[in-house]
Amino acid sequence: MHIKDTQCPCKVIRRAAVEKVHFSLLTADLAFDVNLLVSLHRAGLRILEVPTEWTDKIGSKVTASLFRSSLVMFLSVLRLRLIYSPFAPWLRPLGPLVGWVYRKLRAPPPRQSPPDNTKPEPEEREKVEKG
Repeated sequence: MHIKDTQCPCKVIRRAAVEKVHFSLLTADLAFDVNLLVSLHRAGLRILEVPTEWTDKIGSKVTASLFRSSLVMFLSVLRLRLIYSPFAPWLRPLGPLVGWVYRKLRAPPPRQSPPDNTKPEPEEREKVEKG
């Protein structure tokens, strides 16, 4: 996708774009930004990268556990790559193993959903609409 900095913490997104990809987001860890960008790209939306000035916050949680954070990021990006590959249906039985790995790494568990879930299930839609 030719994006120079996927981890920039500043993302400005139109509400319609978020609503279009919200249900295809599968991860809540450091790979969330990658998942968001891939979902926007797959939905056919335009991504514009604009330079910003950023100052790091002292005491960042990432630097305190750099190895674990890096491992979680690597595994999450690898998982996303596999989900959006033709092999995704064959990998679904590995879901419990993926959950176990994330628990061991003390990372937020990924959502177990098929990659073509751009529209919510009726009961999930009701939960979102009701709050």
